[in-house]
Amino acid sequence: MAETPQRASVEQLLESISHLSTDEDRRSALSRLAAMQRWFVIDLGARDRILPMILEDEVDFPGVCLFTSGDTAMQMVKMSSDLPESARVTSMPIHEAPEFLTSIRSWGVQKAVFNPGPFPFECRMDDVVIATWNSRPESLPDIDTVVAKAREISDQASPDQLWSAVLELPQWYFIADPAMPMDPMVGICRDQPCALAFTDPVRARRYAEMIDPSCTVEGSRLIALSPGQAQWWFRTLAARGIAGAIFNDGPFAFYTPVEQMTATTEAVRSVA
Repeated sequence: MAETPQRASVEQLLESISHLSTDEDRRSALSRLAAMQRWFVIDLGARDRILPMILEDEVDFPGVCLFTSGDTAMQMVKMSSDLPESARVTSMPIHEAPEFLTSIRSWGVQKAVFNPGPFPFECRMDDVVIATWNSRPESLPDIDTVVAKAREISDQASPDQLWSAVLELPQWYFIADPAMPMDPMVGICRDQPCALAFTDPVRARRYAEMIDPSCTVEGSRLIALSPGQAQWWFRTLAARGIAGAIFNDGPFAFYTPVEQMTATTEAVRSVA
């Protein structure tokens, strides 16, 4: 597989900051990584619910191995004698990374390690998720603008249009409950329990750090799900008494009843 100039420059950047880096260096590296079209992982049996290649650390948390090229990943496969014969290199489009990364957090994997080897680059899971969001296509809808128009009940936008815009997002974001990591944090709206949902990871992390300062250090509390997956998830939550979702926080927050979260037929209602 021929190495593209973009991959070569990214790998050179990671090598240059591996020993001594500033916060600005790390932000720049993450931004460059998120601007790539795809990353690569070493699949050890995902269909059998086996995690991809993980680096265990006696001091720190385990990290999932991510690679900037298929060749780099394949070299790791050839060099690692303890990998099963079924190990294979698979590619992952960047827009699928948030969903993939947060799905393995429940197994104790709290960081990503790019190009493990002599020049690894380690990041918290939620930092990687936010970096991919910051490199998102400009064509994604501005949810705050759609919310404002929906509240005006103008001809330009309606509650149905708001819901359509929310469904167009690649992922919805939730904050894992620290006591039950597989569950979202819950708030009260209209005297009923509702899951806290967010249309982007920046808002989700900001809210998480506001209510629990330990998130600033711990990180890895974000859950990213495609709208389709989230709607299936809400069927389970509804059976446990969750009445809906509160999307975002602040003046542009909006409430969505559980009926809407499980079947896109009813209009979205405002929190106010």
